[in-house]
Amino acid sequence: MVSRKKINELFNSNPYILRLLVTSDNINDARTNMFNYLNKCEKEILSANCLLHTLEKKNVRDCINVFKNIISEDSEKKTKCSCLKILWKLATENLDESDWEEISDAFLEEMIHLFKGIIGLSGIYSRSGICKNEVPAFVNMVGRDAAIARSSYLDKKTNQYLEFIKKNQYKTGLAPDVIERRRQNKKAILEMLGGTEEDWLNYRWHLKMVLRKVEDIEKIIELSSYEKSCIETAIDNKVPFGITPYYLSLMDKKKDKLNHDRCLRTHVIPNKTYLDKILKNGIEHMELLDYMHESDTSPENLITRRYPMIAIVKPYSWCPQICVYCQRNWELKNDNSIDAAFSSKDLGKAIDWFRNNSRVKEVLITGGDPLILNNEQIEYILKAFSEIEHIKRIRIGTRTLVTMPMRFDDELLSILEKYHKISVRTISIMTHVQNAYEITEEMANVIKKIRMLGIDVYNQQVFTMQNCRRFETSFLRENLKAIGVSPYYLFNLKGKEETSDFKVPVARLLQEQKEEARIMPGIVRTDKAVFNIPTLGKNYLSSWQDHDIIMILKDGSRVYEFYPWEKYMTPVNTYLYTDEPIYNFLNKLKALGENPEDYKTIWYYF
Repeated sequence: MVSRKKINELFNSNPYILRLLVTSDNINDARTNMFNYLNKCEKEILSANCLLHTLEKKNVRDCINVFKNIISEDSEKKTKCSCLKILWKLATENLDESDWEEISDAFLEEMIHLFKGIIGLSGIYSRSGICKNEVPAFVNMVGRDAAIARSSYLDKKTNQYLEFIKKNQYKTGLAPDVIERRRQNKKAILEMLGGTEEDWLNYRWHLKMVLRKVEDIEKIIELSSYEKSCIETAIDNKVPFGITPYYLSLMDKKKDKLNHDRCLRTHVIPNKTYLDKILKNGIEHMELLDYMHESDTSPENLITRRYPMIAIVKPYSWCPQICVYCQRNWELKNDNSIDAAFSSKDLGKAIDWFRNNSRVKEVLITGGDPLILNNEQIEYILKAFSEIEHIKRIRIGTRTLVTMPMRFDDELLSILEKYHKISVRTISIMTHVQNAYEITEEMANVIKKIRMLGIDVYNQQVFTMQNCRRFETSFLRENLKAIGVSPYYLFNLKGKEETSDFKVPVARLLQEQKEEARIMPGIVRTDKAVFNIPTLGKNYLSSWQDHDIIMILKDGSRVYEFYPWEKYMTPVNTYLYTDEPIYNFLNKLKALGENPEDYKTIWYYF
């Protein structure tokens, strides 16, 4: 529920809109008057006499375009919602508080920023938008003086990155104090499980000893009552869950104020929202969680195809530990059982499908985690694809580099080397490092061995509530590059209901790319920000022409219309996505100890 004070703040941000709405007899009049007003605003900023700074003018045009979208009849029809009707009622009717229950502060904050944005009062560059005193000194200089002044300005940008690292104490697992803590954890785990150093280096031992019981896990790390409850609920209801001994050793025994291992814990220990959604559907109906509609893009068992030249094959449907944010959680089995293993008949048919489709030049072997298969099975698959002449690239999607790096034993490395043939067929490793705290000596040493074979390693990060703070992803990029991993994709979290606790607004991802990633050297910021559209595939978020905001809902959610990659080629359907409200997101960040002011420009990323 909102207050009259908040409503007054809304209309005080642009009194002209209040007068316009009050003088409109009905919603249609309000729409006509608003479009006329927006056209007038646009005409004024295009005038040669407009005093606003050029960058403020650009923001005004963007805000006007968004405003026109959200008050259009077409958008109202698509979303079955009318934010214009809400604004008109707020301006013209003496509403009781009971009538405001469905309207949120998150909605009003979005509108306040739009109201200000269309008249050049975003506050991004200056209070007035004119920028008389805010322009950097180097802009009005030339020669060496300009270069020195600009260099000083650029130093401040680097310092901004370094200050956030220091403030939040971002760390990798290569820090000496972290290495020592994890050495102690490893010792405790081996004692608890009766293992040896030789066992620790054997990936089969880690698979055999995956930890699921609260009483075992809490012998190594402290668990909150909430974490205990969620683990027990998962186990009691056979929801896939487990932690490898190696990955458990990466977590901190005791939680500190900074919660360095928060990302690690939350990405593997299921939360209540996740469990409630799964159990509501029933564990026997996990297919209802197929957000990407993979069944609609599977021309053959084990295969998914959404693009012209590459297709996915999934020979195994289990992982040693399940990531809570996983796209394919609905397909995964609860343990390393016979049900998870591939059917030789199905796999043979899948390989035949690739053999008979010469237009497909690349295969992504994923799952589940395909490297849970033994070396003999992996060689069988690689050999089969290597014998298909038109397959030029083989990708292997695996998180074992993070959860169990000892999987890359000498035998597996020899197999990879055998089928990686430069200019004939290359192999690449695709992994998911979510946080710099997951980077370890073990991982770095394995990646060095892989790179010495000439095989590239790429990272696909999923942007979640647990790794989205200022410069947190830039810190990850820099440290991944230092050990030989190239950032490849930065995924907006899938819009799956069970992972709603992890959702980050699209605007935050765009802000990260512009204000944080852009500071890094080009060889480090090689990842592309993408949104995965069900059945259609990836949408590049940096491309304004590939998405539009078409509505602001009562709860403050932005509704995006995403356009498929086939745009300009084929009339394929678009996709509507309801995002996480920015206001709610900022409050969550505040609860984590962040200052929302550090993110204030987020409202103007569309």
